[in-house]
Parts: sequence; C-alpha cells; structure tokens
Amino acid sequence: MYDIRAILGRWVHPALLVVLVLLLTYGAVFLQTAVRGDGSWARQMQGVALGLVLMTVVWLFDYRRLQHWLLPLFAFNIFLLVSPRIPILGHTVSGATRWISVPGIGTVQPSEPAKVITIILLAAIIARYGGKIEDWRTFVKVVAISMVPFFAVMTQPDLGTGLVFLIVMVGMLFIGGAKLRYMATLIVGGVLAITLVFVVNVHTFDQTRRGGEGDYLLIRTYQLNRLHVFLDQGASDPRGAGYDLNQSKIAIGSGGMSGKGLGEGTQSQLDFISERATDYIFSVLGEETGFVGAIALIGLYMALMIVALSIAASSDDIFGTLICTGIVCMWAFQVLQNIGMTMGMMPITGIPLPFMSYGLSAIVTNIIACGVLFSIWSRRPYQGRTRGGSHEITIN
Repeated sequence: MYDIRAILGRWVHPALLVVLVLLLTYGAVFLQTAVRGDGSWARQMQGVALGLVLMTVVWLFDYRRLQHWLLPLFAFNIFLLVSPRIPILGHTVSGATRWISVPGIGTVQPSEPAKVITIILLAAIIARYGGKIEDWRTFVKVVAISMVPFFAVMTQPDLGTGLVFLIVMVGMLFIGGAKLRYMATLIVGGVLAITLVFVVNVHTFDQTRRGGEGDYLLIRTYQLNRLHVFLDQGASDPRGAGYDLNQSKIAIGSGGMSGKGLGEGTQSQLDFISERATDYIFSVLGEETGFVGAIALIGLYMALMIVALSIAASSDDIFGTLICTGIVCMWAFQVLQNIGMTMGMMPITGIPLPFMSYGLSAIVTNIIACGVLFSIWSRRPYQGRTRGGSHEITIN
C-alpha cells in the first residue's frame, strides 16, 4: 500500500502551496476590479491554468538534469531574447518591441520566461566551481554571460526587465562564492558605466526618430522624464510626466487604514490611474483595501521569499541552492521596484508585480518558477523516519 502522508511529505511543500494559492487568489480578485470585465481577467485566468499545468510538469521533472543542457538552454534563451526583432514575429506597442505574436495565444513577452532560463544557466555555470569563484577569468565569464540577456532586452527597450537580470546576476554571484573585491569592482564598474551612458546620451539626440519628433539613442526621452519625476516629484508636471505617479499616490493615500471597498476606488474606477491592471495594480489594491490589504500582500511576498530560502537551505547541491537564490532575487526586486514606484520611492519602470499584474507571460513564468522550487524541494535529502515509521513509503 501507499503511505499518503509520506508521499505528500516528500513531494509537497505545504507552505509554498498555501502562499501560491493565496497570491493567485489575491491577484484574481484585484485584477477583476481593475479591468472591470474587459476580457483581460479571463485571459489572465487562462494564463493561470496554463501556468499550473506547466508547473506540474516542471515539478515532476528532475531539475538536476538541466545542468547537462547548457548549450540548448543558452541557444533557446538567445532566441527568446532576439525574437521580438524578427520581423515576422515581433510586435511593437508604443515604440517598444518587446512582444511576439503567437497564433491562437496572442502577444507574448519572451523576456519573462528568459528570466527563469537565465537563472538556471547561471546556476549551472556557477555550480561547476563548487561555490568558490576565486579567479578573474571565471568571474568575467559569468558576468559576460549575464550581460547577454541584459543588452538584448535593453535594445527593445525594456529597462525594468534589464535591471532584473542585473540584480539576479549580483545575487547569484554573491551566493556562488565570488570574492568581495570582485563584487566591489563590478559594482563600481557598473556605476561608472551608467555615468558614461548618461554623458554620451547627451550627444546622441536624433531628429529623425519617432516620426521626426526626435529622441535620444541610449536613454529615451520618456525614460529621462520618469527619472526626473522620481528625483524632483514636487516640480514634476502633474498633468504630464508626473501624472501617473501623482494619481497613484492619491489612490494609495486615500485608501486609509481599511480602504474604500472592492470596486469602490474612485481613482481606479474612474480611470484616473492609467495602466491600473499592470504597472499600478498595487495602487488599486491600496485604494480599495487600504493599509491592511497592502500589508497582507507584502506579508505574503515575505512568506514566499522565506519559503524559497528554506528550500534553498534544504537542497543538497549548490545548483539547487543557486536556482532558489536567483528566483528570490527576481521576485524581491520586482516587488520592491513595483510597490516602491507606485509610492514615489523608486524610479518608474514597467516592471509587473508578481502574481498580481495583468500579463500572460509574467503570470505563467512566476507559476513555473514555483514549479522549479517544488522540484528542488521534492529531491532534497529526505529526513523521514526509519523503516516502519509513519513517513516511510511502502508498497505491498
């Protein structure tokens, strides 16, 4: 006979399952109030269903086999990142080419699944050095591989997603045993590179771009406007570049302690908040459920991170630990950046809030990431009881 308790104990992480269900429920409820029946909610639920199916497949798959698939994974990742530039596939919205058109599905953002694939690639490469990156050549090689997806998404352009790749790289290098002086050099070099980009950008204004209106080649005008809004919020045009941020802050502030009630938020329901189903979904939540609802969501995210870190600690190989680390870095930065930008505490970037923002690619990718965590958990060194104990799997 089968010992069900043993099977569940081996394969299911109860806390991760509960947090995932709560986050998906939370996301479904607030997305429905944000989109108000325009068809986006149904598409999102289709994405959740697809994600759960793929999560189960990944869950049952032994993640350790991925260490031997580096070249196919790298090639597939490159294809995903450059696919929006392929004329027959690419789909452009508001001057950004970040999506591809898939028959029967619609538009898909390939950079979302590329996040998880990049995490797996970096984990496999770093794991080969046993948690100690002690020479410059190895360090530079890992950084160079990490910069490929960064530069690819920056050409789309997509600064938010590019920053996710950088944060994941730094977190995984740190856990992977890179020397502190290497990390310090990388950070200083990054700051100098950013400074150089801003200096060069001043001299790259092209009058022929964007229908003759002109634009900068490295950092676009709208990106500069967003940075200016963040740095000088009081002086920003409330009807221009600062409009979205001002409306978001009004919505969150007016929610008070307990909110105005589901579907009763004036800023969101009267269309004062643009992109309320994607970039500013937290503003909708803050207005309708107030401080209590916002803290509840943040608590769920904290629980998700803690669970993922506990799975990392339970893994008996550094490959699994590094994958968990990368996933935590991905989620943590997206949560911090998205929530922070809605309150004026972080620069405005188009980063979705995990499990909450509308987007088929994002919701499927985040659920698959949970499947990877389940796969790592289910293949940990099992600490069940000795033969005859209640945790033993026996078959008669």
